[in-house]
Amino acid sequence: MSNKLMRILAPAAALLLAGGGYVYLRGGMGSPEVLRKLSGLRVSLELYSMERRRKPASFEDIIKEGQLEAAPSLKLPGHSATSSVRNAPAFAISDTGGWAYVNAPASPDFGTIFIDCAHKDEKGRFWSEF
Repeated sequence: MSNKLMRILAPAAALLLAGGGYVYLRGGMGSPEVLRKLSGLRVSLELYSMERRRKPASFEDIIKEGQLEAAPSLKLPGHSATSSVRNAPAFAISDTGGWAYVNAPASPDFGTIFIDCAHKDEKGRFWSEF
């Protein structure tokens, strides 16, 4: 390929790649799918708590103890896909776009799993409200 052709194609390729990244970040799961996954996480948390008569110190304990194989993948608009669960000392939104679990026993929200996102879903509800 000639240098002249490369100078013409390089900016176009960069623009296409940037556009692809924008589309990826812009897209995401709809609220029914996200809420189904969140419900599954809450069920596994409840089963763990009922069997052991205590809430887990970390959400990872649920996976280690076999209540859940892995946290489900979450892809919200404006965020990259993730399946990690962030342990948090309180119900505080950090806008990671992932899952978060309140693991501080002194917190009134201890044992709560939530969607760590400050944005709204397609119906105008904050993801963290669910």
